[in-house]
Amino acid sequence: MVPTFSQPYGRGDLRIGIASWDAGDFKSRSIKYAYRDKSGKVSRGCPELPFEVLVEMTIVALKQKELTVEQVERLKYHLR
Repeated sequence: MVPTFSQPYGRGDLRIGIASWDAGDFKSRSIKYAYRDKSGKVSRGCPELPFEVLVEMTIVALKQKELTVEQVERLKYHLR
C-alpha cells in the first residue's frame, strides 16, 4: 500500500491508499489498521482490505450482533 491518508488510532494508524494489488492505474484503493509491534515498528501482519470487503465485514458484524449499540449509532450518525 502507498498511503494517501493516515489518522492516528489506538496503538497505530488507520491508513487509506493505493492498494498493493493496483495494476498501475492508481484505481485500486484499500484501508488498513497499521499497528505497532513490540519494537515500535508497524507490524508486518497488518492486513490491507479492499473497501468492498470492509463493507461486507461490517454487515456480517452487524448481523452477528458483534457491534455495541454505541458503535451502531456512530455508524448511523456518519451515514447521514
